Amino acid sequence: MMIDTGKALQRAEFELMRLVSNALTGPVRLPNPFRPSLRDQVAGKTVLITGASSGIGRGLAARVAEAGAIAVVTARRTAELDQLVAEIRGKGGSAFAITSDLSTAEGIEKLADDMLVEFGAPDILVNNAGRSIRRPLNRSAERLHDFERTMRVNYFGAVGLILRLLPDMREKKAAQIITSSSVGTLTYPPQFSAYVGSKAALDAVMRIAAIETLSDGVVFTKVHLPMIDTAMAAPEGLHAYTKLPVDTAVDMMVDGIIRRPDDVQDLLGIAGAWLNLLAPGLVKHALHAVHHRMPPRPAPAPQHRTQPTARAHQPAD
Repeated sequence: MMIDTGKALQRAEFELMRLVSNALTGPVRLPNPFRPSLRDQVAGKTVLITGASSGIGRGLAARVAEAGAIAVVTARRTAELDQLVAEIRGKGGSAFAITSDLSTAEGIEKLADDMLVEFGAPDILVNNAGRSIRRPLNRSAERLHDFERTMRVNYFGAVGLILRLLPDMREKKAAQIITSSSVGTLTYPPQFSAYVGSKAALDAVMRIAAIETLSDGVVFTKVHLPMIDTAMAAPEGLHAYTKLPVDTAVDMMVDGIIRRPDDVQDLLGIAGAWLNLLAPGLVKHALHAVHHRMPPRPAPAPQHRTQPTARAHQPAD
């Protein structure tokens, strides 16, 4: 039986990547005897969580409700939201659902209006709704809509909600806005240009907003998550190599609520940021090699240049 040396070497390389990546992912916590609890930070407060019908958003809603918060959950899928609310209430927590679609301006306006009328401005806004896509640029020549649809939810959906809710949140003098960012904004992984670009754009808005609202006590926290073991990441074909359990990702979000820092990072993000600062050329060549060794993604269906953007694509919740 002949052994394909090239394929065997490639599998070994990816196994090494998996071990290193998984060793570096997860929340980084330093001992702090004065660290408050989640209940200290959220009890009696209103927490609005987008993308709450599954994955991280769902897990975070359960955690904050258990700690005494009023969890207002939103997503496109009404049935899943109703089930989540029932589960939280069944355990003695407080939860309410608002069905919304953050991929449209009308959906953003409706969610903001419903929130302000029914509950007032949230004490904590968690922009968690998003979608991911992995596709190299050489397969994207006629797929501008890949970039448009990721920006529509990951960037415009989050920014639109911030713009509508921020004026009332500033009046609270202690509000917090959290976003599910990506470790990719620190490490720049190949083949994720549409996804990382949308997250990096939102990170920039968050940084500037933090400066402009500093005297109002609004905290803007970016949680730089690695690839999570969720349905959104499944199509990318990388589950076997880099994945973080949903519960651990929720821990990172909770850490952001408790400590209220500017950024929550894992060791992979910290190492990536420093390496890009100190040895950008070396990192670029290393990631170029990774690019050529990543498992292929199925080729997309051809798109005609004159067709309108694919508005039928729906964001992941």
